[in-house]
Amino acid sequence: MTDQVETVAELKRIIEDSLGAERISSVRVTPYLDHADEPAYSISVSMTSEKDIPDARRQSQLTRRLRETLTDLGNPRFPYLYFDALDIDRSFDDEDEFEPLPED
Repeated sequence: MTDQVETVAELKRIIEDSLGAERISSVRVTPYLDHADEPAYSISVSMTSEKDIPDARRQSQLTRRLRETLTDLGNPRFPYLYFDALDIDRSFDDEDEFEPLPED
């Protein structure tokens, strides 16, 4: 079984090779237990632009490639991928959309 630091480095390399390192702002790999208490990796990929977030098919292909690599390394963890982008606007335009809670 490969050392965890080497495994994380290999996962990041695969992601950068697959998506283009210049399009990626950051990659964070966190080991955890998933909903079934199975060992897994939460892999958060922050892209520089929302347009660079891969479509579902490409995300599935990348997950499969990561899973195959982990299996080859003797690591049982499943790679759960999450994507975000630096240019996604999360602000609310109209605060009037929300009604205040009634006072007691």
